[in-house]
Amino acid sequence: MNKTKLINAVSARSELSKKKAESAVDAVFDVITRSLVSGDSFALLGFGKFEVCQREARMRIDPKTGEELQIQAGKVPVFRASKSLIQKM
Repeated sequence: MNKTKLINAVSARSELSKKKAESAVDAVFDVITRSLVSGDSFALLGFGKFEVCQREARMRIDPKTGEELQIQAGKVPVFRASKSLIQKM
């Protein structure tokens, strides 16, 4: 599913216009993004948790050239599904 399909599904399930559904979806994504950028986690009971994890610096080999590359440490977003979501699958 992509963003357009998500907006259409929200519009159909909530009886909102597509424009209002798009605004609602954008607002949810914005809240999640702002939460992660500020270093907080974002949890939805029964769905899962978005959080920021620190990734260590590491060495990798470029498959084309065989050259070793240093990959810098950084922060990455991670999603962990809740047990109830996993059981529904």
